Amino acid sequence: MGKKKLIRFRENATFERLFEPSALKLLEIDHHFKGKWSADFFGNDHKLVLELGCGRGEYTVGLAKMFPDKNFVGMDIKGSRLYHGVKAVQNDSVNNACFVRSQIELINKIFDREVTEIWVTFPDPYPGKAHRRLTSPVFLNRYRQILVENGTVCLKTDDYDLYDFTRTLALDNGLRIIDDTDDLYNSLLHSVLPPIQTTYEKRFVQEGKKICFLSFNLNNQLKPLAKKTAGNP
Repeated sequence: MGKKKLIRFRENATFERLFEPSALKLLEIDHHFKGKWSADFFGNDHKLVLELGCGRGEYTVGLAKMFPDKNFVGMDIKGSRLYHGVKAVQNDSVNNACFVRSQIELINKIFDREVTEIWVTFPDPYPGKAHRRLTSPVFLNRYRQILVENGTVCLKTDDYDLYDFTRTLALDNGLRIIDDTDDLYNSLLHSVLPPIQTTYEKRFVQEGKKICFLSFNLNNQLKPLAKKTAGNP
């Protein structure tokens, strides 16, 4: 492990706005803020928004600055990436945001039905491994366990196949699509969505890639993927 990562990991342990619960401990007992993040951590009754696979936290921090009347939690397993997001909220006194380092598979041990909106920004599209995508039925059904009734999922990606896969799942399972475009910067949505770009998105736009956006209500349980679809042979 590089020296810089070791330094970041040591500093991560000192941050008040970064939680690093042990997976083994979570399997035994739920996180102490589960179901009460807004009341007990943020000290208010504002809506709670979650970004999954947040990386360096650019979207989490950007949204928190734009919407001070909401609470934001960014979640990722990479501590060296989260370091940047936590430093940003600390240096800029962004008091309505924090971060959690944990596996997304454990979100139902960390949150309850308290999240109003989930953002999935530029996740790994896992070509050929549809079951591992953060918008596969396995993950979406986990999200239903922590979302309020008719909670929203927002996907932003440069990968058309991931966008089309998710859109098809939503339609096939009777989910209500809110916004939908396969070319964000040539659509009216561009002027409506938060003007936040991650490092990856800036790079993709410079390369001329089209950015897709999809948001939908997670109002139904999703059917499992067919075996052929799950493997994307």
